[in-house]
Amino acid sequence: MVRRKRRLVIRDRKKTALRIAIVLLSIIALAGAAVLTVFTVRTCGVQIVTRSLPLIASDITEGTGDGILYVRAGLLNFYSFKDEDLNFQKTLQGEPEGLVGTPGIKAVYSGGAIQIIDAPFDIVPAGEIAAVRCGSANAAVCTKKPTGETALTVYNSTGQQVYNFDYPEGRLINFGFSEASGTTLWTMELDTDSGSPRTTVTTFDLGRMSSTGVITVSGQLIENIFFTNSSVFVVGTESLIRYSASANREIYRVQLYGYRAADVSLSGETPVLLLVPRGTDAISEASSVRLLSVSQKDVAEENAVTVTLPEGTIDCHLVNGSLVVTRQNSVLLYSAKGKLLETESLPEGITVSSEKLDEHHILMERSGEFVLLTVGK
Repeated sequence: MVRRKRRLVIRDRKKTALRIAIVLLSIIALAGAAVLTVFTVRTCGVQIVTRSLPLIASDITEGTGDGILYVRAGLLNFYSFKDEDLNFQKTLQGEPEGLVGTPGIKAVYSGGAIQIIDAPFDIVPAGEIAAVRCGSANAAVCTKKPTGETALTVYNSTGQQVYNFDYPEGRLINFGFSEASGTTLWTMELDTDSGSPRTTVTTFDLGRMSSTGVITVSGQLIENIFFTNSSVFVVGTESLIRYSASANREIYRVQLYGYRAADVSLSGETPVLLLVPRGTDAISEASSVRLLSVSQKDVAEENAVTVTLPEGTIDCHLVNGSLVVTRQNSVLLYSAKGKLLETESLPEGITVSSEKLDEHHILMERSGEFVLLTVGK
């Protein structure tokens, strides 16, 4: 029996007068719901601004760097952080399982199909979609084939396939795009055949369609990887390793001593990592966290400071090189050196969760409503 793939079709809402009216009403609602500044704080050159968002708890949401995608009642919506003229709303046929995007490319997907927004057709790969990542101009789709193998396929903004990789079952464990360029694809493969974990990170230049480097790490598991213009940082279970971006040569290692890296900020020349004690599932369970700063020179010049979390901490996030601690009724801002810069009370309502969207934005749910927290300079 042949299984029919579910298709996600995005259609323009300009076919009937009724649909046009609905769109206009929705745009008005979006504009009205974006209540401007609730509070503004300027401390040491850092600005914090909050505004309410037109979201509800049942929405599927995803930050894209330039705004938020969300799905409600069969409609795909985009809320721009900077320009309401870029907001849009499109009809979906079928309920998506996930949203993904960057300022350059955005997509919705289900288990059997992916639709790149504004592409002329659906993508229906030969296998079940396991994950999707977006770069500046491409989407990478990981699918599990009926044979058990894994495929990683890269598409451009029009939905055309530009690259394909195949892996044995269980070998590909992660993939993504470089934060530095958005056009460099990286893959992470795990080999345990020897009894000791061996992880291989491979980078590909999608502009030249060729491999640009291979990094191999043995003796520890790799949990994350991030890029700058001059560095590739590999976060392992035991250490943070810096490689040169040009030659993929190891430069230094910094031991993590029983901590895991829960977040990273790359807004300045000095990367900052948020370290949480291992065995702590949620940051709210920890009594303190560490802020680790490292250089991009030949020596780490590491600086680690401990921040004692106040009672009632909901979560912590690194944005724009600073630590933001969210609580039920307040937000605390710390410098990368652990200095408390500001404590600001929030208006009526109770914060129940907070989620980092990108380097400058945090989404907070407060008493059933959503608030966008922006940290900038």
